[in-house]
Amino acid sequence: MNRYSKMFLSLLLASATTLFVCGIAAEQAVAAFQDEAEEVEMTEEEYAAYEAEYAAWEAADKETDILKSGAMLMEFLQKNKESKLAPYAENSYKVLLSRCYEEKKYQELETLAEQWNAFKPGDESIVRMIAVAAQNLKHTDKYLGALEEMYKKTPEVGFAREIAALYKEMKNEAKYVEWTETILKGSDGASDVLRHYDLFRQYLAKGDSAKTMEYAQSTLKAVDQQKNPPADLAKLLPDIRHEINHYIGATYFTDKRYDDSITYLMRALRDKKYANGYLLIGRSLWEQKKILNARMAFAKAQLFGESPQADKDDKSIAPKAKELMEQIHRSLQNNTLVGIERQYKRAQEMTDEDLLKPLQ
Repeated sequence: MNRYSKMFLSLLLASATTLFVCGIAAEQAVAAFQDEAEEVEMTEEEYAAYEAEYAAWEAADKETDILKSGAMLMEFLQKNKESKLAPYAENSYKVLLSRCYEEKKYQELETLAEQWNAFKPGDESIVRMIAVAAQNLKHTDKYLGALEEMYKKTPEVGFAREIAALYKEMKNEAKYVEWTETILKGSDGASDVLRHYDLFRQYLAKGDSAKTMEYAQSTLKAVDQQKNPPADLAKLLPDIRHEINHYIGATYFTDKRYDDSITYLMRALRDKKYANGYLLIGRSLWEQKKILNARMAFAKAQLFGESPQADKDDKSIAPKAKELMEQIHRSLQNNTLVGIERQYKRAQEMTDEDLLKPLQ
């Protein structure tokens, strides 16, 4: 179980125990029974029935086997719902639950809590006990069921986070996405930048372009909100920002939104130089009839793709960039490559921002 789950469990245990009000002594029940018997006039038949109820409750209460005691108490409650002793039987049952929790008898706790929940559904303290027991027993389905029931009553983000984490562990992508979106609806964004990014990747893999763009934009917003991120997150942010800006820029290029495409691709280049960024900027400029600028962008794409810092993807871009660079140069130089080396040198000396300035 991950670190968050351990912390969540300790909080769950604390809240579950504070919800119980247990411990009415058996002697108090005896006294109450005797007082009632003395104060209420009964027929012999009524007294015999009442005495039988008391004997049944007392036997269940004094039974030393926890599960057997619980079964006897539950049988008593189901048969004697209107009995004056019902509240005492209920208390005896909850004392058993408390004892199981304190002694860490989670199998017994789970069994007794589930029995009670079937008898009287909706008691939040009981549902929490089921969750505590199920988690300790690694009964994931029961744990999830209890968490989801608790979330319905009290929609706290802590429950939603734990549910999403469990579905991710189970590789249930549909449920993981559903609960992650639930978390983000109540999130300020900044604290969940990796969840936004994760959903971006999930929808990208599924080919859902609308949802992918939605979470690309929300990821960028969450990244921009980071003021003093933890060191481990700070290391990830440039790569995340680069990937998202490239995705948006490439998508806008496909949509023929060339100004927007260039804007996001330039942002991607600020975090990481890469050949494909220059190539797409060159193609966008070419579509805008800015031929001289496009030639420089293609030159920078080729040069970077052939440089020592180029990775495999960059190197694969270089031949295409060279082809486009030469195609433009030939169109300007009577179908020759005269002067092309001077253009490469010029491209080397240009900043990325210079690519967008008017050229001659």
